[in-house]
Amino acid sequence: MLTRSGLGALIAAVVLAVLGVWWRYEEMILAAIAVGVLLLLAVWIAQRPLRATVQRRVTTMRVPRGDPIRLSYRVRNDTRYRSGRATLIDHCDEQVSTTTIEPVAPNSVSDVEAQIPTRRRGVFPVGPLDVERIDPFFLAVGRWRDERDGERPTAVTVHPKIYDLIGPQGAVRVVENESIIRRAATDPMSGFVSMREYVAGDDPRLIHWPTTARTGTLMVREHVEVRRPEFTIVVDTSADVATADDFEEAVDVAATLAVHALRGGLDVVVRTTERSCSGRPTALVSDAQVLDLLTPVQQSNAESLLPVPALFDQGFGRTAIVVVTGPGGPSSRVMAIEQMLTVRIGAGATGGTGIALAAVDAVDFVNRWRTGP
Repeated sequence: MLTRSGLGALIAAVVLAVLGVWWRYEEMILAAIAVGVLLLLAVWIAQRPLRATVQRRVTTMRVPRGDPIRLSYRVRNDTRYRSGRATLIDHCDEQVSTTTIEPVAPNSVSDVEAQIPTRRRGVFPVGPLDVERIDPFFLAVGRWRDERDGERPTAVTVHPKIYDLIGPQGAVRVVENESIIRRAATDPMSGFVSMREYVAGDDPRLIHWPTTARTGTLMVREHVEVRRPEFTIVVDTSADVATADDFEEAVDVAATLAVHALRGGLDVVVRTTERSCSGRPTALVSDAQVLDLLTPVQQSNAESLLPVPALFDQGFGRTAIVVVTGPGGPSSRVMAIEQMLTVRIGAGATGGTGIALAAVDAVDFVNRWRTGP
């Protein structure tokens, strides 16, 4: 394939040949022939295989979305001649990495580092790997594919990006959600904490009459549940409430909240409204489980979309719930309950009744979370 310079040289050769024949100038014809020979030589040089062999190694098999995939190329020249300069063109999820490799001395090895950007979650094969050479005159480019690359396939997992929520309000907000769970209760799973004066609105059944008779003031028993508090994240996967880019940001927010709550000591449940990947109603125990659950989640059409209440067929219980949705969400309506909050993520997201926080992307969400309302 000719470069722009090569194409210009070809046009010049044709013009010289035509004018030389027309005007009967032998010098112009000879010049046209010389340019043509130079072009043929350039094409031959560019198409010659690289003397060195190239082997790719993926150094990061799991990366957060938005972070680059890091690669290392080992260029080995086992010949007696110096290899030429070339360009390596690698692919992953429609993203392209271009890396220039310098000539390698005979019987030598050179290592070159490279990166491929990531833009969405999923498991993606790396490759194919193309090698491109240009002749010394910059007139022609040769490009061929490393056929051996397909014999050693490599897949990379791109998982949601986790942001640090710790800030002036970040740590407090999980405690606020926890307080919804660890409130006074009268069931057998609650434990006695202390006595305090009766406040209007307290359950009369909590009044401790012996202490009231002794002090002359209504006193109530304050309890707290001894069960671990539970925190449920629901990802709204409806394609009608967010664009593909906004959905990726929303999943990052959901993963960030889940990991933050998990590290804060809460039992974390992660659910989605995608029928084929809705998660399970049991608590996750590690960051890796959160990431593995949310990595394959995709947006849902009407046939595969579950309403949010369908995820709580056993009732809402005593879990704090955060629904993460797009600017047009939520896709299903839920009867207002004390422990449920809705977060909108995406371009044009606005607040409203029942919307705890609205942000244009994950970074904006983190900033708003840290600074408070």
